Order: sequence, then C-alpha cells, then structure tokens
Amino acid sequence: MPSADDRERFERDETDRSVALHGIFEEWLASLQPPKSAEWCEMSGVPRTIAAEQAGQADLTVLGRPLADDPDYVRQAFDGVLYDARATVLITPLQCRQTLASHPVIAWHPSSSLEQLIAEARPLLEQASQITVIIGEEQENEEKIPDIVQELHSANIPVSVDRFIIPPAGVGEEIRKRALSAGGDLLIMGAYTHSHFLEWLFGGATRDILAHDTLPILTHH
Repeated sequence: MPSADDRERFERDETDRSVALHGIFEEWLASLQPPKSAEWCEMSGVPRTIAAEQAGQADLTVLGRPLADDPDYVRQAFDGVLYDARATVLITPLQCRQTLASHPVIAWHPSSSLEQLIAEARPLLEQASQITVIIGEEQENEEKIPDIVQELHSANIPVSVDRFIIPPAGVGEEIRKRALSAGGDLLIMGAYTHSHFLEWLFGGATRDILAHDTLPILTHH
C-alpha cells in the first residue's frame, strides 16, 4: 500500500505534468491565426475509461502517435480512444508534414467501420486534389473495385487504384510504403484487430519507428 510520502510524490508529479501540458496548450492556442476558441479540461480517474468517454462525445479525436517507451497510462488512453469509444480518430505522425488530405490514400478492406469512416470523411475527400485507393488481395483482381471509386470519379475527383498481392508478413509496412510512394498525405484505414494494428503502429519491438517516415492516419474501429 502506498505510503503518505508516495502519495504526496505522486500528486506532486501529476501536478507538475498538468502544469507543463497546460503551458504547451496555451502556447499553441496563442499561436493560432486566425484565433480560435478552445477549452482545457482536467479529469481524474482511469485513463482508458476517461479517454474513451470523452472521445465518444467528439466528432473527431486527435491522438499523438505513441512511442514504445511511453508510460503505461499513455497506452491505456490510446487504447481507450481507439478501441472502446467507437470514435473517429486522427493519429498524428512523428514528423511535421506540409499538407493534410490534399492526397488521401484509402487502404481498402471491406468492413463496416471503414465504410462508416469513408462516409464521415466524404467532405474531406471531395476537396482532395487526388485520391489513391490501395487494395490488398490474396489473388490478382479478386477484389472488386469499391463503389467509392466510381462515386468520386462522378464528382470529378481524380482517383487511382493500386492493387497488390498481400505478402506473407508485413502487410502494414506494404501499405505504408505504397501510400508514401503515391505521394499521399493522409492514410485512411480501418483499425483491424488490436494486436495487428498496434504492432504495425509501433513498428515492432526491434524496429525504431523514428527511422521510418509516417503519415497521419484517419481511422475508426
């Protein structure tokens, strides 16, 4: 059981962290041009539960991409938003990018979550200058062209389709490479299974994800 000194140290550390984060928030808010309104909220409780509850009430939740050595509460909050909230989530990359959604890349995989995500992102897609749809297949041309391709063509939005045979391992890495090769600045994809998605997101235990270029990821589980 924590001692009084342990509790005092914990409260002091949490207060210091909160003050530091609030300072970063205020600095960011002051830098926005034109000025925007924003609200800072602090809550106490289980990180995963709080994050899921708040994300479930939002139109869009923006998450920083977690790092392998982040504290456990960061992973808890990330899991809560991505897997418990049934929310639309934008995961930011580690590197700053000059554009966002000028060239979205859709990693196509038939699923209700991806279809819902595409429907929610439709206004964003209709403003894009180019869209690429990546389709992974077990056999060549086994997947039909998704309806969204023709719908976007009808809206006079240039759309290209990139098919590839799913490799025995590393499908996430193949998607990432093809999205970057296409010149994409936003990857739209379903979250798939918990273990596979996080394994790709973190880059695996032996791979330094900082060494790999990444894209913002718009996803919905």
